[in-house]
Amino acid sequence: MVRFDNSRLSGWLSGGDRSFRGRLIAAVALVGIPVSWGSALFNLALGSPTWTVLLNVIAGFVIVALMLFARRTGRFQLAYLIAVVGLFVVLFPALFFAGGGYHSGMPIFFMFAIAFSAIILQGRALWILVPLEAAVFTTSLAVAYLQPQLVVPLGSEAAILSDVIFTMISTGIALVVALRLLIGLYEQNQRQLKVQNEALARVDRARAEFLAQVAHELNTPLTVIRAHAQEAGSDLIRDPAQVGRDVAVIEAEADRLGRLVSQLLDLARINEGRLILERAPVDLDEVIQQTLQAYRPLWTQHGNTLAVARDSDSPIVLADRERVIQVLVNLISNASRHTDHGTITVSVGRVDDRARVCVTDTGSGMAPERLATLGEGPVRDRPDGLRSARDTGLGVGLVISRHIVTAHSGELTFSSVVGQGTTACFTLPLAEVAADQG
Repeated sequence: MVRFDNSRLSGWLSGGDRSFRGRLIAAVALVGIPVSWGSALFNLALGSPTWTVLLNVIAGFVIVALMLFARRTGRFQLAYLIAVVGLFVVLFPALFFAGGGYHSGMPIFFMFAIAFSAIILQGRALWILVPLEAAVFTTSLAVAYLQPQLVVPLGSEAAILSDVIFTMISTGIALVVALRLLIGLYEQNQRQLKVQNEALARVDRARAEFLAQVAHELNTPLTVIRAHAQEAGSDLIRDPAQVGRDVAVIEAEADRLGRLVSQLLDLARINEGRLILERAPVDLDEVIQQTLQAYRPLWTQHGNTLAVARDSDSPIVLADRERVIQVLVNLISNASRHTDHGTITVSVGRVDDRARVCVTDTGSGMAPERLATLGEGPVRDRPDGLRSARDTGLGVGLVISRHIVTAHSGELTFSSVVGQGTTACFTLPLAEVAADQG
């Protein structure tokens, strides 16, 4: 089946005007050019005056010139205005009187000109020129009727019939081109609308899932806090030591809740491009030691042992101190969440011209398909076999961590073996190297 397709030629002629109006004009121009030159040959064969043949030839070149002018200058409306005035208002009446008057196909061209002008013109030009065309064409018909000597008649009835057939076919082809273009654009818009609706539906589902996970993550520490607060109230006199333990749990869960809220705020800043880094020389070993000391209760609450393995040197990096701490806390928190009574090891070293920090755990590990998407976006599904609420997570911390590391011109990578553990590493620029490059 042959499919009508004028997209390449009409795209070339319409240039930057990719609207329906621009593409329609270009498509009709593709028909108008051969019709003008075909009319010249047709009139030549019928023995019409030479100047009518030349007018048709010139009309074809005028169409080409106007489309090239519009393409190169971008002044499409000016080109359309010149086309309507020059071709329809001036040239068509001249061809009407030179080519048989209303005993020819020119009245069909008059009708086409009015309809086409109503499509391509806008604003004041539309309301002025379309009525002007109608008045000019009506006047031409009236003058031809009242003053028939002003009309150059066609040579025979056969010539009249041939001219009408030629005009009918050429305008019909122009209308077919316009309608096919309209149908094609409609179908294309429907396909795009379907794709966009499907994308919006996916976004809505992802948003609903994410909000459900946020609600779950926020509710978990709140439930724990509420339960231990009630226990602390009942044990206040009976078991003061238990009250202390309850308060410690409440503090830990409150810290967890605060970190989650901060991560959500940071995620919003990242999406809006408002997360700003304040770089300065930072002693990476000192930052790690202070962070581990400050957050030790968090790492050890599941019976894990925290170890530090570092090289002989303590690299100085050019980084945002608070954001480096945030990345470190996120990685160790993630390791602690998936490790029971195991070991979490933090190591520091140098790789080429960068410092490298790795967090290794002896936890459950993860499958390669999940490993490949870590840090690319919030978690949208939950793995099978979750042991407890702490095994779940939004993945927001890793998203933020990847963004922070990337903003430092570093790289965040993961490796894991199911049942043996996971290693997360990130790199930061050395201060001495950054100074040399600066």
